[in-house]
Amino acid sequence: MLEQFLSYTQSQNLIRPGSKVLLGISGGLDSVVLLDLFSRAGIHVTLAHCNFHLRGEESDGDAEFVENLAQDYAVRLYQTDFDTIDYAREQGISIEMAARDLRYDWFEKLSNQLEIDQIAVAHHRDDVLETFFLNLIRGTGIRGLSGIKVKSGKVIRPLLFASREEISQYANARSLQFREDSSNSDVSIQRNKIRHEILPMFEEINPAFRRKLSETIGVLGDVEQVYKDKVEEVTDELCSYEGELIRISIEKILKHKHPQIYLYEILRSYHFNAAVVEEIYDALTGLTGKQFFSSTHRLIKDREYLILDTLKEDTSDLFYIEAGQQSAEQPYIMDIEECTVDEHFKMSFSSNIAYIDLEKVTFPLAIRKWKKGEYFRPLGMKGVKKLSDFFIDCKMSILEKDQTWLLVNGKHVVWVMGRRLDDRFKITDQTKKVLKITIKEGTSI
Repeated sequence: MLEQFLSYTQSQNLIRPGSKVLLGISGGLDSVVLLDLFSRAGIHVTLAHCNFHLRGEESDGDAEFVENLAQDYAVRLYQTDFDTIDYAREQGISIEMAARDLRYDWFEKLSNQLEIDQIAVAHHRDDVLETFFLNLIRGTGIRGLSGIKVKSGKVIRPLLFASREEISQYANARSLQFREDSSNSDVSIQRNKIRHEILPMFEEINPAFRRKLSETIGVLGDVEQVYKDKVEEVTDELCSYEGELIRISIEKILKHKHPQIYLYEILRSYHFNAAVVEEIYDALTGLTGKQFFSSTHRLIKDREYLILDTLKEDTSDLFYIEAGQQSAEQPYIMDIEECTVDEHFKMSFSSNIAYIDLEKVTFPLAIRKWKKGEYFRPLGMKGVKKLSDFFIDCKMSILEKDQTWLLVNGKHVVWVMGRRLDDRFKITDQTKKVLKITIKEGTSI
């Protein structure tokens, strides 16, 4: 088995020469065998053990066993504890999913802290088959049926070439000691039911079932890669990027066969689930302005595009311009200048420059986001207009409205920044001093 291990890690390019490896160790059969193989192969590892406190004294016994194991193999060990049940309850997820999230998050943080290159976990071939059935039961696309990946980011799985039986035979031949997890026999747990009841039932029908299913999963993995390549090609065609914003062309996506599939594949990376994507798809030909949310992003249905933006915390940011101040960096990078109106004074007509009668304002001037119900007198108009109506006239999207800042003098809007000055603060023939504020191009946030 050592020869198979070395051949597999080399053929899959799992461990580069000189790489540092963090091995997730539970004390169970699989991880102990993986540690032994690493040791015999001359690959130094650092051990990481999680105590999820799910089996009382048995969990504590695992931790003690792993400590002794680290001493026997003369390797460094890091341990951590989790209140897994509380975490699962807070997140509204299963215990199994909670343990998985906690484990991998900690492995990632620890590997970064220790400057470690790879994180090795002891999944084997039978785990692939069980996961296939778990995903099939829960409902999944081709991604969930294409197997556990041998490499995913930093995470490597050097035991995927071996079955549980082969791993057990190796442990017996090497007289390796390991911990038995009593919960592995509990068939009320879905994975155990698949392991102890469903897979054996299929083997009764076809003794070669495990091998055949492994081959099928391999084929599905190849099909998934073809599928991913096509999705990436279409994504490049449909999406344009402007800083943190992503625009998805509605016209282009509707011209494709199976547009809902492409829409899902684009949006799933931003944590939109299938049900929300279906709502978004139904809204493609509807009215503009509708918004959809994932845990991390907001999507706005605009006239020609779906606009995707990162959710930001709702803050009450407030910035000030003081008398004599010459520049500012928030919320825009700005040049601020006090000018005298004389024969040398010239104006440049740009929406990013405001010329304000200095005698009509009182410092400090404030910069803040707009509020519903506010109004101003747009330059050139005699009457006032609600900001919301002004935004509609300008055909601004919801996103553009949300990103609009106001320069205010007390309760009065002086400038809808980058859009329009208030007529009451414009310079006139009687103006002697001018406050010139220039927003530098490309610096809006």
